[in-house]
Amino acid sequence: MKKEGIFILVILLLIFPIISAQNTTETSEKIEKGFECLESKAEDCSSLTNQEIALTILATPDNILDDCISELESRKSSDNWGNIRDTALAILSLQHAGKSTKNSEEWILNRSRTPTELIWYLEQDSEGETQCHIGYDSSDYLITIRENKKIDKNAGPCLTRAQSNFWLQIASECYGKEFTLECEKDFIGTLLYKNKNSPTIYVLEGTKSAQAYGSVKLKVNSKCFGESSCDYEATLWATLSLLKTGHNIEEFIPYIIAMSETNKKYLPDSFIYMITNYEGYATKLISAQKLGNYWEAENSAYNKYYDTSLTLLSLGSSSSEQIQNAKNWLFFAQDSKGCWQNSIRETAIVLWALSGRSGKTPSGDQVTYCSQAGYFCVPSSECPTDQDVGASYFCPVQSETCCMTENLKICSEYGGEVCGSNEVCTGNERKSSDTDKCCTGECVERITETECESMFYVCKDSCSESQEEVDFSCNYGQVCCRTKTEETSGSSWIWILSILILVVIIIILFLYRKKLKLYWFKLKSRFKKDKGGGFPPWSRGPPRYPPQQRPQFKPGFPPIRRTHPLYPSSRGRTNKSEDKETSNVFSKLKEMSSK
Repeated sequence: MKKEGIFILVILLLIFPIISAQNTTETSEKIEKGFECLESKAEDCSSLTNQEIALTILATPDNILDDCISELESRKSSDNWGNIRDTALAILSLQHAGKSTKNSEEWILNRSRTPTELIWYLEQDSEGETQCHIGYDSSDYLITIRENKKIDKNAGPCLTRAQSNFWLQIASECYGKEFTLECEKDFIGTLLYKNKNSPTIYVLEGTKSAQAYGSVKLKVNSKCFGESSCDYEATLWATLSLLKTGHNIEEFIPYIIAMSETNKKYLPDSFIYMITNYEGYATKLISAQKLGNYWEAENSAYNKYYDTSLTLLSLGSSSSEQIQNAKNWLFFAQDSKGCWQNSIRETAIVLWALSGRSGKTPSGDQVTYCSQAGYFCVPSSECPTDQDVGASYFCPVQSETCCMTENLKICSEYGGEVCGSNEVCTGNERKSSDTDKCCTGECVERITETECESMFYVCKDSCSESQEEVDFSCNYGQVCCRTKTEETSGSSWIWILSILILVVIIIILFLYRKKLKLYWFKLKSRFKKDKGGGFPPWSRGPPRYPPQQRPQFKPGFPPIRRTHPLYPSSRGRTNKSEDKETSNVFSKLKEMSSK
């Protein structure tokens, strides 16, 4: 049996690299087919919208890239492309193409404004009751913070007691003013904010502390982008474009975070993670994945292809299995022509997310990938400024920059853990110094997928008009549905499965060739000599169970073969009579063949 085990291991080691190489080849072929479809539909980009042209440039097609860049540049008027969102997308795409966008960046910055949708609070905390001075506008106000943390009175026209007198609410006309806080005991001071239409309160990053009679300075710096009022989608793209072109974007973060709850249709968590690298938003994104292995925002402004691509642009380097499942789903959902949804916009953003092609330098050369330069793509917040070479080298994921060192910590320092073999990580799964699979979310028991879900379809009570039923199993009472525009692209997998089955059959035949010869001889002998005795009860095949008692086996897991008690093991024994009988048969066959 040792030889048999080694033989099987060798066969498997030979098969797996072939399958892996075939999968890689198929992936490359699908991406190339996607670019062929995109280039065919876009042609010279002259008929596309500004958004479509920008996304096409970011996807980086070989044959029409220069035409699209020229077309986009020709549409610029007074350093902009008509609105803030399209101008931000143009900046991202032209910067990717190695073009200067400084004037357009200034145009966007001049469209910043102070949001009126946020409420801001000032908080002080210390051990025990204390008195504090708050100074602003050349005036000084004395307040007392009681033992129960409540404030005894307002601090002038800008600061009024709020939230059951625990905090001071800052008047909107006082945003931008600097408040100096001094207390008789050691204390901390910070700013908090919230969306007017949401109960959730957020703490501004950067809480400050001081010893007794020391001082802390606090100031509300909150901005958004818009023409006559704040425009949330425009602010998302504008902030990302400014971050990628080297601007400080801290003052736009509170508005983006606080207003995310009332703008879910834009999938804001993907932008927030790209901008901040806050792990909590990566966890939210991962846990929000739909059962079909894709993302689709609540009342999405676009669709599941667009939203899934946005998530991959944000978290594409994560080792979470949800990320790989989403990539597989996108490849599976590709239509027969190579496009997604037969749409330029969706095809372009999917290819941007899946292919990760680098852009051009100002001289027209291809930008070198970060890994090719011997550096590391890491979350932007984890790369020290003096080690950040992201301006010179390319990282495909938008939340990362090229860094001269990895700067890895142990998993526990990221607040993570390693999930067990029967568990799945519900949050981001990243590399740490002690493991490649550090789960910064929660490890939960793995839920077994249905056959339908494993094929990237959806189990429902009934299929909608845009869907059709396919013959894969779901939970009791449900049917398996796929969109009517999707075409089965699993023929290559059928070939792989067929090859594997054939290899297994060959291995079995090889290992048990002697026993099979003996069995065949005995079978022929019974047909000739048995005068009605029939087969013994135990050799009549497997028992037939009533329907309600039939054993259930999961697809892909064959039942365990057990030796029948009436057939003792033959290991270490020989049957001389059977050997002699077999020898006589082969002698007769040899004599017949020689005649």
